[in-house]
Amino acid sequence: MHAQLRADLVDGRFGADEPLVEVALAALYGVSRTPVREALNRLEQEGLIVRSLRGFRIRSGTPEDVIEIYDVRIALERAAAEAAAVVRTDLHLAELDQLQRQSRAAGGDAVLSRRLHSRFHEVLWQASQNATLQSMLAGLIARLRIFDRETQHRDDRADSLGEHDLILAALRDRDPDAAGAAISAHLRRTKQERLDTFALRRIGSR
Repeated sequence: MHAQLRADLVDGRFGADEPLVEVALAALYGVSRTPVREALNRLEQEGLIVRSLRGFRIRSGTPEDVIEIYDVRIALERAAAEAAAVVRTDLHLAELDQLQRQSRAAGGDAVLSRRLHSRFHEVLWQASQNATLQSMLAGLIARLRIFDRETQHRDDRADSLGEHDLILAALRDRDPDAAGAAISAHLRRTKQERLDTFALRRIGSR
């Protein structure tokens, strides 16, 4: 129940101001209130939701929250990429290669492209074979996607594809330094995209 509810929160199934109430969620998912209560408590501990007058609501995040998460993400994902370059398997490489092929074939389907982009990063974490890193990154990304989900950023799919190619090449060569540098450059660039968007939004609102 926890994993399903968290995935639905991240995917935008619930509105930012929509109350998350035990009874309604139990009916929606066809389960008793107990697993829903447990899931909500875990999501609150993870910082994804907060208590409100009518149960819970999705936690809102500031631009500063997003950038703070990015700084931590860069450090953790660099560590994951460096480890993956050493311990990855041929199957991990095949999965990443297939995701790149599918991303190129996605064309103008922005939703599919974003899903494939996210999956590339998840497989990269898995290739590190470090369960702690995987868990920490999954939690960070869930918060990032919730805090940043209503912000419109530049379409950077072409840039991301090229950057993912460099990450994949470093993993193929078992080069941890190159893998760490490639993922860091990719994430620093996407962090800057967000900084630019947030700055323009604030300037425009005055």
